[in-house]
Amino acid sequence: MNRLTSNNRGKTLFALFIMVFVLPNPAFATGPRVTTALFSADKSEIHAVDFPPFVSFDVVDGGAISELVNTALARGGVDAVISTHPIQRMVKYYLLQEDAIAVMGWHFKFSEKQKKHLIFIPITELPEKYFYYKLRHPNGLVINDASLKGLRYGAHTGEDTTSFEKAGVEVQFGRSIALLKKLKNNELDFICSPPNTVEWLLDRYMSDEKENFVSTHGDAEKQLFYIVFNRKHADGEIAADKFNKALKDMVIDGTYRKIIEKHLGKGGDGKLYLRRLETFK
Repeated sequence: MNRLTSNNRGKTLFALFIMVFVLPNPAFATGPRVTTALFSADKSEIHAVDFPPFVSFDVVDGGAISELVNTALARGGVDAVISTHPIQRMVKYYLLQEDAIAVMGWHFKFSEKQKKHLIFIPITELPEKYFYYKLRHPNGLVINDASLKGLRYGAHTGEDTTSFEKAGVEVQFGRSIALLKKLKNNELDFICSPPNTVEWLLDRYMSDEKENFVSTHGDAEKQLFYIVFNRKHADGEIAADKFNKALKDMVIDGTYRKIIEKHLGKGGDGKLYLRRLETFK
């Protein structure tokens, strides 16, 4: 059974009700894709932002990180499913206001008081690069302290942009695809993102523009992608211990490496992550 679910159960059931009883038959051609896990009321939900190709409905087996997490959940006997959302604000809402068992993501920003109730377990490290639109910067773009003043930077929600702001950079926040579009429309000068994400999004939404998005030389700072368990949830601490042990065992017995190589190839150079679900028959 696919363990990756969409948004929250109540909203999706309401949407399905509207589709079945209100919308005409042709509407089903573009209806949302749901799974049987969506109707499993006894399962806890782990909330995450849709983040292709690592966590997404549109990627094989939900993406590399989803498969790592689902495998560790199953091995640890933690009965939970992953639910994806379009924005991080929704993910934090379920954690802090609804006491969800856990969330997944990167660039999380919590107060010291909030952190006391949270258990952070790193899943993987995400290398990032700076990207710019070469028609805007035909001579290239150098990212250093001396060249930043007056530039416009596209950041992901929760990202620490203090150093850029101190250097005189205008910062705008948004989702990855929105930031790429702003690069093209000359609303931004550069962004920072995992190359796999940029390639996946350009391949799907802006394939005719791929060659115009260029990365700078060298890697930017690497980011950790976490699963964050909630001590306020009745099973939060126990689930965190079980998950952490299962994940460590996966590293030791080679399962972790096999899942990464399945999606990204050896050395991270594979292309399975570009194979969207609709391309498989």
